[in-house]
Amino acid sequence: MARFGWTPRDLILLPACLVFITVGAIAVVDGQKRLVGVFGCALGAMYIFLSITAWVSRRVALAVTAEGITLGHIPPWPASTSALVPWSDIEGVVLWRQGKWWTSVRYIGVVRRAGAPPLPGSAKSPVLRGLNKAFARADLSEEAVSDSRQISFWRLDKARLTAAVNHFGPGVPIVDQT
Repeated sequence: MARFGWTPRDLILLPACLVFITVGAIAVVDGQKRLVGVFGCALGAMYIFLSITAWVSRRVALAVTAEGITLGHIPPWPASTSALVPWSDIEGVVLWRQGKWWTSVRYIGVVRRAGAPPLPGSAKSPVLRGLNKAFARADLSEEAVSDSRQISFWRLDKARLTAAVNHFGPGVPIVDQT
């Protein structure tokens, strides 16, 4: 089971956010480049807020149990958007990345059987599903993209994931496209 909280990456990003906030505040006070200053302050403050919220919540980000796979959503999204996917609905687990340039975001998702009900917290409208698919890899299905969660503010141990899936869901493949 993985919970939202601090990661080693946060030890680098949090001080960087404090620098953004400080430099942005100085720029705003001095009357120079106000838009840049406000943007820097907002970006740094948002990341710090999300980090603290994730750490304090200690919500489940991912759990692989005998019942199925639980995909959590990062706070401040409500806990009701976490989804337990039973093994009977799972055809595979997929790990993928979104992004191409200076950074990318890792995701974990489930490939579910056709006709399975939508998961809480997944994109339901065709417009939002299409938008998600436009930014994802071309070889991923729209459903797999919709039924994925970011690996942010928590760490994924691929070896433990593989062992748990093999134990509780033998025969369920894990496709690593990272």
